[in-house]
Order: sequence, then C-alpha cells, then structure tokens
Amino acid sequence: MPSLPSDETLQKILTELEPDGHLGALLTVQMGGTPEEVQLLLQTTEFEETLNALRPTGSYIIRCLGVREHRVSVGLFNTMVYSETHPLLWNHNYAFQQVYFNGMPDNVDALMLDLTQLYGQHYGNFRTMADDLNRAIPLGKLLTSGRGLLGEMPIPMTEKVQKLLESHGMTVSLIASDQNPPEVQHALLVMDDSFFIAQLYSADPIQAKD
Repeated sequence: MPSLPSDETLQKILTELEPDGHLGALLTVQMGGTPEEVQLLLQTTEFEETLNALRPTGSYIIRCLGVREHRVSVGLFNTMVYSETHPLLWNHNYAFQQVYFNGMPDNVDALMLDLTQLYGQHYGNFRTMADDLNRAIPLGKLLTSGRGLLGEMPIPMTEKVQKLLESHGMTVSLIASDQNPPEVQHALLVMDDSFFIAQLYSADPIQAKD
C-alpha cells in the first residue's frame, strides 16, 4: 500500500488528483522562512469536456520542511505521489556501506549493463550509477583488475549490488562507511518530473480574495 502523509490537507490534495481528468498545476516554488524550507503554490483542476477547458477546484500552499533534495519543473502535472519507502529516499534514510569485490566476471560488458539496469529500475532518471561508484578508475578497468572498491552506496542498494556481483561469480565484502546513521527519516513527494525529499510536509488551502 502507498504511504499516507499525516497532514490531512495533503491527503485531500492527493485524493483530488486521483481521478482521470484531474490535473495539478504547480504555479510557484519559493523559499520559506529557513534555507531548508520550500513552499509550493499549486492548483487542482478538473477537465470540463463541455467547455474543453480546465476548471480550478482548489488552491493550496504546501510547505516542505527540512528539504534535503529537490528537482522542480513548474506547470501542469498528471500525478502526485507521496512515499516514505521509495528508493530515492535510500540516500537519506539509510547508512552507507563500501562495496569491495574480488574476482573477475566472465563478461565485463554484461556486468556493466546489469549494473546500469539495476540503477535504472530503482532510481529511474533521477539518479545514475556514477553517483555511487569509485571514480578513481574507469569502471571497466576496475572490474578487470580483479579486486577493489566498487563504490559507496546506501545499504538497500549494497544488498542488491552484492547479489548481482555474486551472480557473476565474484565475492563481495561490505564495510560500514565512516558516517553517522540518519537521525530523521525523510519522505518523498513527486509530481511527474518534479520531486521533493523533506522531513515534513504540511498543506493549507488558499482562500480566494473577495
């Protein structure tokens, strides 16, 4: 089941945008009272076939508090999703581990393709494998060396990478990174190509002025 935000107004916005023909419009994105607060001004709409136009159904402000990462594209969007478990949160909600390997794969190109696909399956276009890899040496050369540090990544991804490397006949060692585990869990809010990763979200309706 998808996660539900604790904020009731944000739940209402998500419900409003579920039916077909209901679109959101991200109008403005602005900084809040602190550097880690982002405010979103958006409108919910419904497509009216008789008028061949969008009819506004509500206007809201969403406050994203404790923002750690975001990507913004203003304008219309089809879907809004809230999640507390999405892979994009792994970098913020889990400790990291270093992935060391021993052995050479039978087919280096096949392993590189599998690694690329693994990242694509979980992160889509929002993250790339290069973000986590050992950049001191090209990946192909590293894998043909027979041993070394593949990279550093959050624990859920290290577990998947370990299984993949082992399926190619390699042995893997995981070593905890020198960092403190996250103190606060973060949640994800996605609007098509836009996303926000923050500690807390709150929303309020914007009343129309007379």
